Amino acid sequence: MFKNEYQGGAFVEIFSAQGKNPGAKWKILGSPSVIWKEFDKEVKSFVFVLEGSSQTNKIQLPKENKQILGLIQRFLVLQIYIPLGQDFSTELLITDLRNIKRRLYLSTVHKELSSTPLHAKIPLFMIKRKIVSVT
Repeated sequence: MFKNEYQGGAFVEIFSAQGKNPGAKWKILGSPSVIWKEFDKEVKSFVFVLEGSSQTNKIQLPKENKQILGLIQRFLVLQIYIPLGQDFSTELLITDLRNIKRRLYLSTVHKELSSTPLHAKIPLFMIKRKIVSVT
């Protein structure tokens, strides 16, 4: 998906709510009524809102399971707004250059780190809530 695109800059934006149809490259799983785009006055930008169970409502990138993102950047940065009192979890499936798949499960529910060579559950206890940083 991004394999043949320029990635030599400081960052490559792969998930954004900006533009006419930003979700065209994603696979949206679950009810369309619980995943939508709206303008957030606090962050002064469009954002995606996902409500309900993370077991049934998901956004997958790339759209096709056989397709790869082809990212070569060293870091992955997520900007996520989590309302006070809400839990959050996300799962990242990463395939390296040797085609070995590793699963990272980040969640506010986990209290301690647990990992194997192919799987890691990472607690997100360090998330600061209700903080908006404008630069």
